[in-house]
Amino acid sequence: MNIIEDIWDALLHAIENRSPPPRTPMDLWTVLKDEWCELPPRYPQTLVESMPHRVAALLCVRGDLHDIRHVHQFFWLFSVFFNLDNKI
Repeated sequence: MNIIEDIWDALLHAIENRSPPPRTPMDLWTVLKDEWCELPPRYPQTLVESMPHRVAALLCVRGDLHDIRHVHQFFWLFSVFFNLDNKI
């Protein structure tokens, strides 16, 4: 429902497709900024315009469903940025 989740998802996919992947927190920050600039200018507006459809879909299922992938993606980015798995 939250359009920022779609933007994070697009950024995450762009990072996952990078070769080589970012290795340090500074690399990750640089890649995120670069990928943010590469998003089509109309992309956020399209997401905003999709809100009536999103709300209608949510009302149809009474808000019972939530996609846990977004939580996983947030913690993956968090772990990379703060080097929680000590691989960098």
